[in-house]
Amino acid sequence: MPLNENYVELKFFDFPDHSEITKILNLEPTSIWKRGDEYIFGDRPKGVKKIRENNYWEYRSTMISNDWIGDQIKQFLERIITPRKDVIRSLTDKYPAEFSIVQFMYDGCNPGLYFDKRAMSTLNDSGLELNIDLYVLNQEGDAK
Repeated sequence: MPLNENYVELKFFDFPDHSEITKILNLEPTSIWKRGDEYIFGDRPKGVKKIRENNYWEYRSTMISNDWIGDQIKQFLERIITPRKDVIRSLTDKYPAEFSIVQFMYDGCNPGLYFDKRAMSTLNDSGLELNIDLYVLNQEGDAK
């Protein structure tokens, strides 16, 4: 059985300069793209060539594990978001941004997420939107 893929991300969109985000947050991005870059949407070789419409900056925590994603989320909030919430807010006042959770579940089919008052306050104080994508890709009884 494959291990689950868990991603927790801080993302910024539609800003003029990647180095501004990097410098203000004192974090090296794990992924960026620039307005005007070409990319392939869909499976190669049949994918459609598209052009990026805006700048994008992402800092990501990746965990390939069947451990509960809640611990990863809590650590990301405590280590990345909370100490920077004021500078994140200065950016979210100018640019769209989100706290993103993406989980590809191969083992199990009952994801659960819990955000206590402190976590909700941190996200609110930072001005971050919340985006959660859960993909349950294997359930008991599926044909193998």
